[in-house]
Amino acid sequence: MSINDALTITFLGIGVVFGGLLLTNLLIVSFSFFPRMAEKLKRKTPQPVPIQETAINKTDIPPDILAVIATVLEVERRLQNSLFESRFTFK
Repeated sequence: MSINDALTITFLGIGVVFGGLLLTNLLIVSFSFFPRMAEKLKRKTPQPVPIQETAINKTDIPPDILAVIATVLEVERRLQNSLFESRFTFK
């Protein structure tokens, strides 16, 4: 037996083993893939996502608390970014 025959048999053996591992992996993945696809096909209409309001009405928070929040934000801005000399203003 020549070295070429030995290498051919070796690479064919390695190819068969990795091919078997690949097929086994695909079989294991298909156990979870097909039930998920069946569940998606059962649901015909998507459920609407409720929209949550994130805006705060200005009358909900007392003005003194808003003043404290604005002051804290201004102090933090000045501590973090001392390069700018402008004030933090609300519109």
